[in-house]
Amino acid sequence: MAFSESLGQQTVQLEHAQQLLVRVAEHLGEHCTQEWAHEISASRRSVQSAQLSINAGFQANDEGERCIHDSLVDSLTNAKSSSLVDGALVKCIEQLLPNAVWIKRQAASNEGAYFVDRHRHALVIGKGSRIQCDSITLGLMVMAPGVRYPFHNHPPKEFYLVLSEGEWYQEGLGWFRPGPGGVVYNPQSIVHSVQSGEEPLLALWGLMHT
Repeated sequence: MAFSESLGQQTVQLEHAQQLLVRVAEHLGEHCTQEWAHEISASRRSVQSAQLSINAGFQANDEGERCIHDSLVDSLTNAKSSSLVDGALVKCIEQLLPNAVWIKRQAASNEGAYFVDRHRHALVIGKGSRIQCDSITLGLMVMAPGVRYPFHNHPPKEFYLVLSEGEWYQEGLGWFRPGPGGVVYNPQSIVHSVQSGEEPLLALWGLMHT
């Protein structure tokens, strides 16, 4: 591939990534009056100020999405046909998926392994992806029907832009259904989980590193 062609593709990738950040910031802004409003506002500002670049030396250890391909296709189709989901957001995600890095979380010793081969994360921006960003990591979570993600917590604050039906759990709140178009915010180190129902689950998540 010629250098000019490679540079052109990188420029397009960065443009798509920036467009995705704009859509994410707008969605977070729409939920700034809800619970955790201050934290969501801070996350929105971090998204708006995120600096992107191409990680030229990145070598992906790609898990692949083949085993969950049908769930991905079905959930994207449902999201695009839903009047509750932002079509422009889904389009931005689709533009970045060809260059996404697919990973899966392994089961811990006290967790069942049922979910391992029935879920995937497509890293599109930030840590582990081809588009470098120090302040935020964005990924697309796909789960086959009937899967529960293990209860867990982590230091970074986290948000989800929900693109399908599904149930979400948060310590102190219990299980709830934000619905397509909803936003879920997990404060630092809070225990949380998510599970799909009869249909695949799709959500864009963000981990805040600042």
